[in-house]
Amino acid sequence: MKPGSLLAKINKPGSIDARSLLIYKNVVQSVVVKGVGILIGFLTIPLTLGYINIQDFGIWMTVTFLTSWFSLIDVSFGNGLRNRLVVFFNTGDVQTARTYVSTLYALSMCIALLLITLFIVIGHYVQWTSVLNIQSPEPRQVNGIITYTLISFSIQLILKPINSILFADQKAAWVGWILLLTNALIVSIIYLGANTFDKSLSAIAHVYNLVPLIVLGLVSVYLFQYVYPKIAPRFTDIDFSLTYELVNLGGKFFILQLISILVFTSGGLFISYFLGSATVGPYSIANKYFSIITILHGILITPYWSAFTDAYVKRDKVWIQQTLRQLNRISVGMALLAGLMLLAANPIFRLWVGTNITVSPMLSLSLMIYVVSFIFLSNYNSLINGTGKIGLLVYVSLVGVILYVGLTTALFRWFEAGPSSVVIAGTIWNVSMLLVCRNEYKRIMYAL
Repeated sequence: MKPGSLLAKINKPGSIDARSLLIYKNVVQSVVVKGVGILIGFLTIPLTLGYINIQDFGIWMTVTFLTSWFSLIDVSFGNGLRNRLVVFFNTGDVQTARTYVSTLYALSMCIALLLITLFIVIGHYVQWTSVLNIQSPEPRQVNGIITYTLISFSIQLILKPINSILFADQKAAWVGWILLLTNALIVSIIYLGANTFDKSLSAIAHVYNLVPLIVLGLVSVYLFQYVYPKIAPRFTDIDFSLTYELVNLGGKFFILQLISILVFTSGGLFISYFLGSATVGPYSIANKYFSIITILHGILITPYWSAFTDAYVKRDKVWIQQTLRQLNRISVGMALLAGLMLLAANPIFRLWVGTNITVSPMLSLSLMIYVVSFIFLSNYNSLINGTGKIGLLVYVSLVGVILYVGLTTALFRWFEAGPSSVVIAGTIWNVSMLLVCRNEYKRIMYAL
């Protein structure tokens, strides 16, 4: 669908169903938000390199990959609430919605406190530099930064449920605005503080750890005060009898999320472990470049989760089938865009980060194929997540992740595929899960 025809449909009353209209409005807003976000994301690389040297940059990227494992944990439990809230928003059941929201915040706080305690204990006994094969002249400082960063992400778990509420209310673009504000502040502080702050790994850690906490805290207070006052969490509405229900569905999402984190965000950790932290830099640069495709696709697919939930509850089979076909056609166009990005990769890398970091053509090709397989998988995965029929995916993923780790190890040790090892293994994972999700989609449509 051409952008012009899309905008025409949005502006013409009665020409499009309400569910699709919400999605398109979210997509249009998100295009602006994510476009600026991509630009800011690219600016963070040279700005960060202005604060720290190449060796410390590789260390920081390794720390970032490690903490990303834990930064998404909230999404898993929040997803259990997200599907429930879609129904509550449709029926106007405010009291029940507030009880679920209050309980989720209470559970998030309990989990965060457990994780903080765990990371403090682990940080006291475990040398992260040895575990992750990080080469640093100041290993004690690096160990402290890793523990500090993990604690910071744990605290974010208490604040992140607001994102699930926005997703359930089909305001996915608002989540994008929150992330954009966070990243814009990080870049601004790094840029403006270049002549003030101590240029060190510790300074970078403070900026990246504290800014998200401040932004999420202030945004949450504002939204519950002025947008969602009726469902704002209250201690008197906490009902731990709902724990099983939230954890039962949320727990399945939790398992899937942890597995996804391992597969999709652990590349830098595997590279650091097998090849050393100094080799993480090129992978981080190339991965960020090709992630433009997954970000663009994320703009499109994110609003569909709750829309699929709404359509499934209302048994709108025709809308689901037509929408999935449309998403697959759009993904073909994105695959062509990924091919063009591959052709332009080397000149863009030189313009972006200079000649200090070199990305091999093999790594670029592998990442291009990986992101293409990922976007097609995301289409079917979004539908299945929206229906909540994720039991089969949990079992398949548990088996698959063992095979993924084994395959990644084999590619590093015996096939000597270098940094491309994690990408090749990830692509095989994506294709395998795509076949499973497609079959599950057919089963769900048959039963609808």
